Amino acid sequence: MLSPLHRLRFLVPTAVLVVGVSGSAAAQQTLGELYAADASVKGSVVLAGSGTSVLSGSSIQAGAQPATLKLDRGGSLLVCEGTKLALTASQNGRELLFSLNSGNVELNYPLGAEADTLLTPDLRLLLPGPGTVHVAVRVTPQGDTCVQSLPWNASAIVVSETMGDATYQVKSDEAVLFKGGHLSEASRSKQNCGCPTSPPTQVAKAAPPPPPPVQPKPAAPMASAPPPEQHLAVAAPFIFRANDPAPDLTESVAILKLENNKVVQLDPTVLPPAKKQTAQKPPSHGFFSKVGAFFAGIFH
Repeated sequence: MLSPLHRLRFLVPTAVLVVGVSGSAAAQQTLGELYAADASVKGSVVLAGSGTSVLSGSSIQAGAQPATLKLDRGGSLLVCEGTKLALTASQNGRELLFSLNSGNVELNYPLGAEADTLLTPDLRLLLPGPGTVHVAVRVTPQGDTCVQSLPWNASAIVVSETMGDATYQVKSDEAVLFKGGHLSEASRSKQNCGCPTSPPTQVAKAAPPPPPPVQPKPAAPMASAPPPEQHLAVAAPFIFRANDPAPDLTESVAILKLENNKVVQLDPTVLPPAKKQTAQKPPSHGFFSKVGAFFAGIFH
């Protein structure tokens, strides 16, 4: 295994060699337009109305956000955050060479009868056509290389060591981790080899306040019963003394009015003297007796 410094020295001459073979025409080949918020490009660029046109022989350094390069031949490249990717085109512009020292990239584009190549410090990935290339690659500073065939990939991914002849083919829907960049240390993996996915944002949800208690409607006041009839009772002493003189009712009777104005003819009737009884009850000289005697004397 090569040291990190040796890997870097290995990559630079290779890229320069490709440029030298391609000539000046390849150096001016337009690869596509870059869309990124904070990415930087080292090499030849052309400012366009919708984005920045990247020319062959340039490198893209993504910032805190991924950078997308839309290829002129169709499809796109996704350079993940913090990753630097160098790109070089063949003379006819139909084949591309990618150089990745460390980081993550995702390739998604159609390919004809040609073949693209992706170089890492220890491995070479051959992406032959025809078919759709849909591949994710991650390289750590320690040389661990993860190669993942994504769902739309229809191209066979042939992996080989830069200093050997052995090869390894990554199957469809398979992710393989090459420990330390060695094919002998290959093992299937369930990791995501592409851009890291940010964890979902946890949003605290406040529980809604409980509904206010239902206030029972006050019952309609019942019609009050009419107050009971008030009976006035007056206690007055009634005192009668038998020995009191009879009241003089002459004045009271004198003012009485008769409802009938006709003269009432009263015929005198002479009664025979009452029979003398042996035992007579002594006459009552009470108050009511005196009143009765008074009226009797008037009408007789």
